[in-house]
Amino acid sequence: MRAVWIAVATMFAVVVDRADAQELPPISAAPGDGSTLPGGTDVSRPLTPVEIPAPPKVLQPNPDPKPEAIERVEQVQQQKAKPRGPLGPSWDDLELLLWWSKAHPIPPIITASHMGGSPVLGSPETFLVVGGRSLGSQAIAGGRFTFGAALNETETVGGELVYFFLGSQTFNTTISGVNPRIQSLGLPYTNSVTGREEAFPLVLPGVSTGSVYATTTTRLQGAEANGVANLFDVVGFKMNGLLGYRFLQVNEGLTIEQRRFASTGTGSIYDEFNGHNQFHGGQLGLHADVSHGVVFCEMTGKVALGQTFEMVRIDGATAIGGFVPGGVYATAANIGRYTRNVFAVVPEGTFKIGVKLNDSGRFYVGYNFLYLSDSVRPGDQIDRTLNPANIPSLNPGGAFIPSDRPRPLMNRTDFWTQGFTIGLETRY
Repeated sequence: MRAVWIAVATMFAVVVDRADAQELPPISAAPGDGSTLPGGTDVSRPLTPVEIPAPPKVLQPNPDPKPEAIERVEQVQQQKAKPRGPLGPSWDDLELLLWWSKAHPIPPIITASHMGGSPVLGSPETFLVVGGRSLGSQAIAGGRFTFGAALNETETVGGELVYFFLGSQTFNTTISGVNPRIQSLGLPYTNSVTGREEAFPLVLPGVSTGSVYATTTTRLQGAEANGVANLFDVVGFKMNGLLGYRFLQVNEGLTIEQRRFASTGTGSIYDEFNGHNQFHGGQLGLHADVSHGVVFCEMTGKVALGQTFEMVRIDGATAIGGFVPGGVYATAANIGRYTRNVFAVVPEGTFKIGVKLNDSGRFYVGYNFLYLSDSVRPGDQIDRTLNPANIPSLNPGGAFIPSDRPRPLMNRTDFWTQGFTIGLETRY
């Protein structure tokens, strides 16, 4: 019996192996009924074909992917990284000036007396009120502006423009009578007929009373156009040469105005003297810059050679019972406009010391001296020798007596101005 069961099991295993070894037929789909298994058996759910998606397209890299903004940033960075030359691409310099000018030369023009007599120069009781010294000597504020730029790739050659000015400076004094200190007041002169000292009576007890105003004015400005070239450049020191043109203008005035009240009439008298100077010339100069750390020192020397156009203008008038030309020192003999051209020299020296604020900015304080070798100044043009008969208020309605006094003197002298500077320099 055991042998029978062993035989049956062996036959069953052989049948199963043969069935597994047969090839399965392909799955077919019946029209309208879905798919069927071999033998015609229906599939409960039709099979859906699977589609494999195509691989995504790979974008080719742009050969120049940098946007325009990135290119601009890189260009700026390249420019910053580029080493600067001795002058730099461009520069500007803004300065505040506080300068004093040479005092006005003023001859004796107003005298007074304690005793009430005519205030004649040389008299024991006469003292000088205006004359011999300037009316004032306060500082004048102004500004100076420099703008420059390099003209070559290595920034060793450039050009710059400079302009400076001083604000109009006016000083005046007023003297009135009668008071305990002044009993008489007058304008002293030398009589051209007698050669003696006399005085035009402004305030005289029992004759006239009034007041006198003396005023001086000064106006100054200048400009330069220079070529700049670097001559020497090492760490901590550089030197530049300057070659160009300089313009300088100095205008000054002196006015004596009277308010007079007398038995002969009431009114005003004025005398005015003006000196105008315009210099034009070529200029040479050197500029040295020494630095150590954040501290630096600058020294500049310039000298200009050229011509000064000088003009003296004299005017005067009397308004007492009418208006007539001529005052006291300005009469028909010298009223007018007088000009000439003369050779002149204009040297200038500047010293500055300061600190560097960053790679581009510098703050400093300094000293400046400017000189004009030849000029006309108003006080030097007053001729105190005159004929009293030609003073309108002393000879109302009288005819002018021909005379060569007072003369248009055209006296020449020098002029200078000096003072402190405070500035901010920027190099881009």
